[in-house]
Amino acid sequence: MSGKTPLKTLCGHLFFLAVALVFFTVFFVKGLTSAGLTGTHGIFTVKECVRESTSHRSTASQYYDCNGTFRSDDGKTVDNKASLGNLDTGYDPGFELAVQGHGDSTVLSALSAATYTVAGRGAAIGNFATGFGGLLFIVPVLLFSWLTRFDATTRTIAQQWAAWRATAGTRTRKIVLGAAAAALFGAFVISPALGFALTAGS
Repeated sequence: MSGKTPLKTLCGHLFFLAVALVFFTVFFVKGLTSAGLTGTHGIFTVKECVRESTSHRSTASQYYDCNGTFRSDDGKTVDNKASLGNLDTGYDPGFELAVQGHGDSTVLSALSAATYTVAGRGAAIGNFATGFGGLLFIVPVLLFSWLTRFDATTRTIAQQWAAWRATAGTRTRKIVLGAAAAALFGAFVISPALGFALTAGS
């Protein structure tokens, strides 16, 4: 292994770590919002839903962005330019969804590309789990790279796999697998527990 860390590679990995942390924070806050801890509760009436798609290498996914009108439960707030993003389902015009407004959180609205979040226990659990899922896909890989000091011989997939096999029985593998296990625990245990606890009275 090389004793020095290439500055360009280090900066790249720090960038991806920052992305992972921002991703986790956004969805954790969205989870709290879905659970009703922040924002204003009300009804979102769909005007239009547009299907969007993303692709990465050989995989593709689709989601829906919807525009509509929001009316708070007390009737004091009406927003004719309300939006919901990254929905799994597209809805017909006139369909009503229970949502939670982002309130004054312009940062959350900007990062999530929407002004409202679907409310309820299921949505809260889904947001928490998505946040932990982002950590699962990024943090273990970054830890592996850091612990192997960004070895120049581990740049291709085949070389990365060979380097991974070489860590059998070492502290590096235990740390990487531990990070992955922690993220999985967060997604499948902590997320449901938080979702049920925070919405127990609703």
